[in-house]
Amino acid sequence: MVLLLVFGHWFLASPARQAKEEDFENFEDDLLPLTKLGEQVTADLLSLKSFRCQEKIVLREFEKKSKASRQQEFLSTYEVRRQPDKRANEQLLFSVTRLPLNPGADGPPTAYNFPLIENPFTGYIVQAFSFENRLANDFKKVRKETVEGRNCFVFSFATVPEISTTKVVVTGKPVALRQRGFIWLEVETNRLVRIAARQLRLPRGCRAYEYRVDLSTQRLFDKELSLPTHTELKVELNDKGYQVDQNYGQFQPR
Repeated sequence: MVLLLVFGHWFLASPARQAKEEDFENFEDDLLPLTKLGEQVTADLLSLKSFRCQEKIVLREFEKKSKASRQQEFLSTYEVRRQPDKRANEQLLFSVTRLPLNPGADGPPTAYNFPLIENPFTGYIVQAFSFENRLANDFKKVRKETVEGRNCFVFSFATVPEISTTKVVVTGKPVALRQRGFIWLEVETNRLVRIAARQLRLPRGCRAYEYRVDLSTQRLFDKELSLPTHTELKVELNDKGYQVDQNYGQFQPR
């Protein structure tokens, strides 16, 4: 029981009333980190200008029928260009270019014929947690966890279909963004540390689409920004499967 003071008189709160008050306090505690997360992601996106970095892609491909597998590596200079003074639906516009360091015969110089997490710095994976889009996800705090020495809150999340209007491309086909997963949020800074999720709405022929993104703090444009440095994508089709790792480093203003 808890003693409550109402209009100068003390009385004992019932267990049901006490539980409701504690739930409300926990709700407030959970809400503040998410609000700060949205503000931080939005600020980082607005701070991005044109930059370049090194991209290393490791592709593992598995044939279901023959059980055969192969691995390939691709190195590129990855350039992100911010379009000056142009906005679409109140969002900044960016374009990307890959300049392969080891061009091969498997695809055009700036495109690959296997699944990738496209636009890892400015695309839907990061934008889904911006201040503007935070309500399009249902969050629940589930635990605390240490990730590479960083003390983190872990939240589960799921897309709210009634609010989200985002479309994503999965195996070359547009589908509604319907994802469920977890985010790791650094306690001290409210920065994103990791995102892990799976896409629930899949095109025909695709059986599973799961990804993980690890972010770290990078000094760029004289600011501390949270940028993806490693992504892992697992895709299962009817006849084959892919695991694609994308690694980013050596960030420089362009």
